[in-house]
Amino acid sequence: MKRNKTYSKLYIMPAFIIFFTLFLLPSIIGLFYSFTNWNVMSEHIKFIGFDNYKSIFSDKRMLHVFGNTFFYAILTSLLKGAFGLLLALALNREIKTRNFLRTIFFLPMILSNLIVGLVFQQIFHPDTGVLNQFLNLIGITSNIGWIIEPNLVMWSCVAIEVWKASGFNMVIFLAGLQLVPKEMYEASEVDGANGWQKFKSVTLPFIMPSVMINMLLNVISGLKVFDVIFALTNGGPGRASEVVNITIFKSFSMGNYGYGTALNTIMFIILAIISVSVIQFYTKNEGVE
Repeated sequence: MKRNKTYSKLYIMPAFIIFFTLFLLPSIIGLFYSFTNWNVMSEHIKFIGFDNYKSIFSDKRMLHVFGNTFFYAILTSLLKGAFGLLLALALNREIKTRNFLRTIFFLPMILSNLIVGLVFQQIFHPDTGVLNQFLNLIGITSNIGWIIEPNLVMWSCVAIEVWKASGFNMVIFLAGLQLVPKEMYEASEVDGANGWQKFKSVTLPFIMPSVMINMLLNVISGLKVFDVIFALTNGGPGRASEVVNITIFKSFSMGNYGYGTALNTIMFIILAIISVSVIQFYTKNEGVE
């Protein structure tokens, strides 16, 4: 038994070393620097306590940035989940082109986010963009500023993410749908259940793990968004579409490393709380079942 335990520790040691070196140690160092005045102008790094954090939470502009980030994360999570589920239900049926359609809907997910942002920058251009030109053809003559109007720009960013990642949600839901026994559907039909009743009482309980996985991944990716919005608007117009990771990037670009590291630490804590909460909720409910 002792020999087996020794071997077990040796087997996990390489993974632990990699985890410690590439994740845990940089996180600890970053946490330390978030309490300092580390910037490109300072000759000596000084400990300043919670000053960086106080600056973040007392800055009204940062409240706007956090609002943008959570708006984006929540809305994209719900819409990607909804569209992904609808696609999965539609393409889980016996139709000849379902494999082709599954591929088509998943393809946007493999595209580079920076390329997607740059392409949609041209599509959403108020004067020469394809979208406004199409709207002109059907009688809507006013050129809409999809990415230059402060009230529209975040909605445009959300639309791009929903288009790009709904196919990924679809794949996870399709995997969950394969676990639903056909006998359950047949039994519900015998009982006279309609489509909604079959979905509610048969399909949904079986795909709940897929729902939880999708929502967790969607929220995490939404809160970590950077490259699409960076390429599309760089946080503009003004700061109308600025999210936390763009602010972090700008802080480091200007040499304000302590402030940027503090922001990164806040986002890490938020993501950790959300992840642990979702996993505990799922584990608890799975145990009850």
